[in-house]
Amino acid sequence: MNDAYQFRRFVEQVRSRRRVVQGVGALAGLALAGSSPRLSVAQSTPAATGAFKGRQMTFASWGGAYQDVQKKAFCDPFAAADGVNVLQDGPVDDAKTRAMGESGHSTWDVVDVTDSFLYNASQDGIFEPIDYKVVDRSALIPDYTHDYGVGTIVWSNNIGYNTEVYSPENHPTNWADVFDVKKFPGKRTFPGGSPDVNMEVALMADGVPTDKLYPLDIDRAFAKFDTIKNDVIWWDTNSQSQQLFIDGEVNLGLILNGRAYDAAKKGAPIAVEWNGNIQSVDYFVVPKGAANADVAMAFIQFAGQPAQQAIMANEIAYAPTNPAAIKLVDPKVAPWLSTTPGNREKGILINVAYWRDNLKTVSDRWNQWLMS
Repeated sequence: MNDAYQFRRFVEQVRSRRRVVQGVGALAGLALAGSSPRLSVAQSTPAATGAFKGRQMTFASWGGAYQDVQKKAFCDPFAAADGVNVLQDGPVDDAKTRAMGESGHSTWDVVDVTDSFLYNASQDGIFEPIDYKVVDRSALIPDYTHDYGVGTIVWSNNIGYNTEVYSPENHPTNWADVFDVKKFPGKRTFPGGSPDVNMEVALMADGVPTDKLYPLDIDRAFAKFDTIKNDVIWWDTNSQSQQLFIDGEVNLGLILNGRAYDAAKKGAPIAVEWNGNIQSVDYFVVPKGAANADVAMAFIQFAGQPAQQAIMANEIAYAPTNPAAIKLVDPKVAPWLSTTPGNREKGILINVAYWRDNLKTVSDRWNQWLMS
């Protein structure tokens, strides 16, 4: 294997670990299950078609409470509707997914993967192309679909701020404010483990329009971070970012929307600003040679239905990729979701293809900068 391939493997594994941490942490929203109206599995199950009666498929995801909600929202109602025995497996391991696809004999039929893994691995021919004759691509937000994957949830990196320190009328409303230590003094927080997202917010803070961000001006981004380097507390995990706000060590900075939602529901004085949010997507893919690829495509189409995606959003506060699902989401949850109208338009989708090609080079410089 060449160095580039080995590095992609490393990046994919690091990203997946970050994703698992995020998924488990944001799940505290499950505690709200008894307090707000939700669609039940029975309510959301369409008339059974029996098209795949007696068949089975294996669904692989990240495990824990996250996969439990996916089972409730997608797997159980699909099994009831089409007579399929849906088996559960996981947690997802990128190396295992890749090995299955490369072998052409996958025991996993549908796999939940990160955007970085999809964009890296789809170049290597390890996924079945999505059958868009079965999956209704037109029902989904186009930015969240790919020839080899269908977006299932969307989450975002947001400006977070302490509502006891800043009022609705006087809080950081853009990344320039976050970088303005005179207007908004005190420590702020950003992720220290990787340059992606950090480079984008630095450029937005320096006045670069969102539609002109890519390709990123890395020199300009580093120069902007130089102006606040001594005022930053870097976080390594998503749980740490949340705790920094809860403990009052920082009053503003970058936090994932799900982490802010979880903290707020636990009573922390935190809110998010949607201007300049940076969105990422998890995708459902079908590994090359999946034994039940036809069932898998039908499952992906089913999981994209508004009622199914609304169950997911209501339980865990991850945003749907089908815009019709928003009207079924609890009004208390919808303001925290990155695809709610008004929120999505204020942000951007991270350019995964750019980072696929540039992450190693920029990461080397980022790590050196952090240590300098």
